[in-house]
Amino acid sequence: MQIIDTLAMVGEAMSWIGLGIGIPLLIVAGMVALAEGHWERVDIAVVERDGAAIARWFARGDFHERPLRESELTAEEWHSGYVSARNPENARIHPPMGRRLLLTLGIIFTIAGIVGFVVSFLPAFV
Repeated sequence: MQIIDTLAMVGEAMSWIGLGIGIPLLIVAGMVALAEGHWERVDIAVVERDGAAIARWFARGDFHERPLRESELTAEEWHSGYVSARNPENARIHPPMGRRLLLTLGIIFTIAGIVGFVVSFLPAFV
């Protein structure tokens, strides 16, 4: 009987930690999704002009361009990039990862919390 009680205590701690971290992370992920809006996939051409790499793309019926940052520089000429649906001037070479990271961590912690919650009721059924 002591093993079941120990599992129940671990499950309760796991539920408090998992749900206490997971639910706020899911809320923050939702807030970030509302703030960022939707990102649409576009083809981005990388061209060289005056020694600087420039990204060019077509979105919402117009051509846009901006210089690439150091972290975005690659040897490829074409990329599948992402453009903000709210502002087509805002483009990324790499997909936006902040929202995805928050959502993934929130789901993992929430599932761990739910599993811990179920395990904490183990002594009631045995």
